[in-house]
Amino acid sequence: MSEQPESLRLGEVIETSTVGFVAECDELHCLPPLGSLARVNGPEGDVIYAVVTYGETGSIDPGRRVVRRGSADLRDQAIYQQNPELRHVLRSVFSAAAIAYRRDDRLSYLLPPLPPPLHYSVERVPTTEAREVTDQPRYFPILAQYRGEIPADQLLAAHARHLYELRGHDRDWLERAARELARIFKHDYDRLVPLLEALDPDLA
Repeated sequence: MSEQPESLRLGEVIETSTVGFVAECDELHCLPPLGSLARVNGPEGDVIYAVVTYGETGSIDPGRRVVRRGSADLRDQAIYQQNPELRHVLRSVFSAAAIAYRRDDRLSYLLPPLPPPLHYSVERVPTTEAREVTDQPRYFPILAQYRGEIPADQLLAAHARHLYELRGHDRDWLERAARELARIFKHDYDRLVPLLEALDPDLA
């Protein structure tokens, strides 16, 4: 069964730059997994691909702290049922780092020439397309230089493990990923070894 376009949308771009974007989710708590792929279709026909680097849920008003709503008798999902207004005063947002773009059916593992426009839709990448985009991990050096809320090594490990699962436990791809990491960190043994261990499914 083919995926319907309406099932792909994750949210909307609310901050944007050449190196990535921040998106607000359409649904509270419906965040894409760390290390997963997202895409934005640009106005000129370009498709920008990015890796999810961080997610959080908090108050829409940055000056207002979230306070406890539950108790021993009211917890978890029941809190939202008792306080339906929470869905209007809270929001879930995530950031993503650009790794590639497609123009005229040509895929380039470079930062896009232009950032995605504000308020454009952010979509999850269908499995077949995700497998194509990530078949060769040439974009790993971009992620290795990531500077953000989490360490680049943790992001690389999360991304590789996510793709390994997405690709149906594809050992060949995992070996390609490991070789690329070995090339990037050949002079940094202390970073390379924990990364390779994190990728090893037998150690998970």
